[in-house]
Amino acid sequence: MAIDQESSPGEADLKLLRRSAIENEIPTYRAVSTPAVFAVLCGLMAALSFAHPAFYLFALAAVVLGFWADRSIQRYPDVLTGQGLARAGVAMGLVFGLSIFTITSVQAFLARREAGAFATEYAKMVKTGTLADLYWINLAPPSRASITPEENLKQMQAQTNEAPMTEMKFGGLRNLVQAVQGGGGGSITFSGIEDVGHEDLVLVALALYDVKSAPAPHEHKEGEEHDHAEEPQGPQDSHAMAVIKGMVPEGKSAYEWWVDDVTYPYVPKTAALPEAPKKGTDDGHGHAH
Repeated sequence: MAIDQESSPGEADLKLLRRSAIENEIPTYRAVSTPAVFAVLCGLMAALSFAHPAFYLFALAAVVLGFWADRSIQRYPDVLTGQGLARAGVAMGLVFGLSIFTITSVQAFLARREAGAFATEYAKMVKTGTLADLYWINLAPPSRASITPEENLKQMQAQTNEAPMTEMKFGGLRNLVQAVQGGGGGSITFSGIEDVGHEDLVLVALALYDVKSAPAPHEHKEGEEHDHAEEPQGPQDSHAMAVIKGMVPEGKSAYEWWVDDVTYPYVPKTAALPEAPKKGTDDGHGHAH
């Protein structure tokens, strides 16, 4: 009988066994991975990449944090949880970042191509068009719809008080027309788009042109020795730059373009996109300043 009593479990042993069984049934607490939570938040913010390229950083952060969190959770499964959040953050970062980058890249390519097509047509206008036509194409499309090139030229000639401003604005264009059309042998060829940007909904592009201008004849003064070797021979190579702008009118799907400014002569890669104009001001020709 004594042996039976010693081998039977006591009350304390029974309590210990019951507590161990209960603890085994209760799951161990695991903390949600903080990087996984931030990965999801960054993935959601990456959806705003349509608004500004700076939000691409959130797409990158979502991918990095998501992979980091997923790896940490796999290494410490008894301590961390939130693998679904981590993988969701990676997925959103990749989907939003890559898809928006692809869409914006395609849009930028198409915008450059359309700007180049207009720039090519503008070169033909400079070669064969009149100043009235070139002044008119300087107007924004809404202003051009209500006035002809001839009427616009007459209005400009009548505004004698604005003559200095007009000369400053169109001086480069006049010099370019004189170089291309005057004297014969001149030409202008669209070379490429140097840069593209936006002013709200207006697309702005810097169009570069190769210009060949016939040299102006040298006027010899009386008594001056004539030296043909010093006179320039053949057309002179130079460059011009036009700031062209385009917008898609409401109800239409294609850009309508105008030329905002012309610089001639011009040194390639020295111009910067114009700053966005202040709203509510206009120069009377459809351009805000």
